[in-house]
Formats: sequence, C-alpha cells, structure tokens
Amino acid sequence: MISSLPPIVSLSLNPAIDLTYEINDLQHDQKTRATASHYDPGGTGINVGRALEKLNVHSYTCCITAGKMGEFLHSMLNLELNNVSTLQVNGETRINTTLIQKSPQFQYEINAAGPSVTPEQLDKIINQFLTLCQQGIGILTGSLPPGTPDSTYKNINLALQKQGGRCIIDAPVAVMKEALLSKPFLIKPNQHELEILTNKKLNNIEQIANEARSLVEQGCQYVCVSLAEKGALLVGTKNSYYCNSPKIKVRSTVGAGDSIVAGLAYAFTQKQSPEQALKFAVACGAGTAMQAGTQLFNPDELKPLSEQITLKTLNI
Repeated sequence: MISSLPPIVSLSLNPAIDLTYEINDLQHDQKTRATASHYDPGGTGINVGRALEKLNVHSYTCCITAGKMGEFLHSMLNLELNNVSTLQVNGETRINTTLIQKSPQFQYEINAAGPSVTPEQLDKIINQFLTLCQQGIGILTGSLPPGTPDSTYKNINLALQKQGGRCIIDAPVAVMKEALLSKPFLIKPNQHELEILTNKKLNNIEQIANEARSLVEQGCQYVCVSLAEKGALLVGTKNSYYCNSPKIKVRSTVGAGDSIVAGLAYAFTQKQSPEQALKFAVACGAGTAMQAGTQLFNPDELKPLSEQITLKTLNI
C-alpha cells in the first residue's frame, strides 16, 4: 500500500447489495430460471472503493449501512477492502438487482431507494469522510438517501476545498447541477447526463467536447464524459482528449463508470498527465465491462487493454 501519497476516499451515502441474475430470456408472466447469480457489495461509491483496492492505492471507503442487509454488506466489504468506515442507521440497506439476458442481449437494472438518514447522521458520516480525506482526493458518487438535499455534495466539496483537498463527483443530474456551483476538481457525467445538464442533443465527439468545455469554463478543472462502448473524453483547462474503447466482449456494464472514476483518481494522485489519466481510466472501465455481474477489472489485464487504446487530442 502506498502511504506516502495523499489518500483517496470514496463516500457512499446510499450503498447497496448488488444481486445479479444471468438468464437466457425474460418472458412475460412466466417463471425465469437463472443460469447464474452473484451477490456483490454495491453502490457506486462502494464500487469505486473496490476498484481503488485493486489498484493498491492508499484509500478509504466511507459508507452507511442499515439492518440485516447492512450487516451482510459489511461482511462482504471486509473481504474486499482494508479500510472501511461505516455508520449504522435504522432501516435496511437496499438491494439493487440486475438481469443480464443472453438472447436477445439486454441488461435490466432495478435500483431500490434505501434507508433514510437524519441530519445528525449525515453530519457524522461527512465528518468521518473529511477527516480521512485530509488534503487528498474525495470521491462523491451515486444517489443520495431519500430526503437528503441535492446540495449535499456541493456542501461537502466546499468543506473539502477549505482543507486543501480535491473532489471528484459522479452523481445524478440534479445533484451534479448543485455541485457545479462549488467548482469541483472533476465531474464525470455520461453522454445522456451531459445532454440533460446542457439541455442539448449531442451527436458527435466534437459537440460533446464543446459542451464539456462550457462546464470547465464555469469552474470545473476537468470534465470526463463516459461514452460506453465508444470510450470517453476528458476536457481540462488546457485541452481536450478522446480515447476509444478497446475491443472487448461485454459481459456486464455495472461498475464500468465507477472504474473510470477510480482510474482517474488513481492517475491524478500519481501525478499523471490528463492524457495518461484518461487512457488508464478507459482501460479500467473496459476491464470491468469484461467481467460477469458486478465484478471489477483484473489489474493484470489493464496494460494489454491500454495498448489497444488510441488517444486523440481534440484541441477544443
């Protein structure tokens, strides 16, 4: 574990147990038997923490757990993560379900709401997060618990900036809109989310880069837009870059975007250039898409995947 570098801390206010079923086909009003099933610790902040653990980086994962499902989640986290900080609340940790259909090839995802959190509990987990972050990178990702204000990530980012840290945010659009007001270090919308943020239909890489540039001009240092099988682009204060996705057999897209976030955080902590960071992040995302269920990338496969990725400077 690299302890001399600033830590990376992911916050998961609404984690989940991810239940994945692999099925042949889903038929209306008929029982469907799964050919395989997987239970994994889930929620985007948890997935980021799991990815960081695979990268052997100095990291922590903060999360909220609830009820018997929360106990199950905590036991799974202890098998995969070395540094976990949890806060127990009333209710039950949610279960998110993914159905992966083989023929025709479709993926269905059902996300539950999760337990409510009191203002006092929210303050407690946020203080744990900020204390662990120090002057490192804090990652705010995923949905908020029911009733939690959309301004939550914005307020956390402002507090982290005051203590010298940097924030990466990957959140639902309403939460991201609020967060943009606090000028975070990096945000990672996908193309659909960027279209909602800018209220524009974006038809090509150049249009996407131009709209991401407009967000940088509002105060973000970087905007990374994930484009699924088309790769991703990264727009910074100096230039814009695009990377294709390597040719892979996609088994599940769950966690791919979270792996991109983890890859970016790792690369920037290692003081890599934006070009290097994007290429590494795309390899992490592709490596995760190759895995079944909510399993994440194999670190040994990142180098050969990266060799299939071409980086293009966009000059936008």
